[in-house]
Amino acid sequence: RPPAGWSDENPSWTANGKAILFQRQRLGHGLLYVALLDGALVGPLARVNGTVVSSGYALWPVARAPRENLTMVGCTPQLGLGTVTYVRGSVQHRADLATCTDRVVKKGARTTQPAQAAMVTADGRYSATVRSTGHGLTQRETIWVTDRRSGRSRAVYSAKTQGATSSLTSPGPIMLLRWSGDDRWVFFAIDPGGSGSLAADGLILRVIAAQGGPAHRLPVMLPLRDYMSWCGGRLVFTAGNDRLAIHHKQLEVARPPDWRARPLVHAPGRAWGALACAPDQRSVVVQSQPQSNNANFYATRWQLWRVGLSGTTTQLTAPPAHHADESPRFSRDGKTILFVRSRQGNGELYALRGGKVAGPLLSLGHQLGYYGHQDWWFVADWSLAAPTR
Repeated sequence: RPPAGWSDENPSWTANGKAILFQRQRLGHGLLYVALLDGALVGPLARVNGTVVSSGYALWPVARAPRENLTMVGCTPQLGLGTVTYVRGSVQHRADLATCTDRVVKKGARTTQPAQAAMVTADGRYSATVRSTGHGLTQRETIWVTDRRSGRSRAVYSAKTQGATSSLTSPGPIMLLRWSGDDRWVFFAIDPGGSGSLAADGLILRVIAAQGGPAHRLPVMLPLRDYMSWCGGRLVFTAGNDRLAIHHKQLEVARPPDWRARPLVHAPGRAWGALACAPDQRSVVVQSQPQSNNANFYATRWQLWRVGLSGTTTQLTAPPAHHADESPRFSRDGKTILFVRSRQGNGELYALRGGKVAGPLLSLGHQLGYYGHQDWWFVADWSLAAPTR
């Protein structure tokens, strides 16, 4: 019911069917609003200028300066979920999930990081870096661990980078991956010949003590940050030597000091993906689906499963047809899991609390991904998230 002198025109459904966008106009000038299905009115979201082309009807151009972000249209407020900070284009936003409001906090935000920036422990005391020495066939790379309090550094692993590229054991540059949760071990891989093609199909996972000593080899895995999690004093990771995220990916576990890997769960015919450790360190939540060799980037049908460190499994979500539930992340108290439900690369944020799914809460836009893998938290952060270990 518009105010006197105003006209509500040009309704358009949102993609999720939970709200209607429309223009409220007066004397050829308009405001963009959203009407939610419970009768609530959101706006004005933007000022729009149009020209009357026939009696009672106007055509409206795209708004130039939206006052609020439309990514939260259809959001249902969820008390106690905090905020999500995310980057869209080069603009950083902060979305309040309790009030379904979104505001710009920074323009010109960067979403990339230096390939070999220092890798720092959670408490900030130690850092691991890779240093290069020599030239041509004598070139080597060395992992150095530095105590940032004392400034003392120790070389813990060194390898040559030049040579014939014939297999995954060939020489090449070192890729730092992560610290162990107890800050005693450094995980890394060697990219044979610096070949992006070989790395795309998986590299040998390696680990070495922060104090030095022999390096241990673990199974081949895609060198992805969300395919590894430190949980209950051991490493849980998704192994497999194929760039297709849904093809031959097994959930494995290894622990110090021998680092002998074994399957965490025996589930023939299932593929596993990104995972997160529960704050109580007794289980992980991991995305899984039936195994497939479909190379289409959007062929995934991920579901979320909880897997105990004893090997027990429980399915947590069942997304609609043609959707995928991805990138799980725990709250600090372990009672809530945020995840992204995507379709054709378009992702929306959801929450899982008390066995019930709430959402969509926020649109995270479109990501192409890579052969079925999406890391939605690469450009987003959650204020209540448990520390990544």
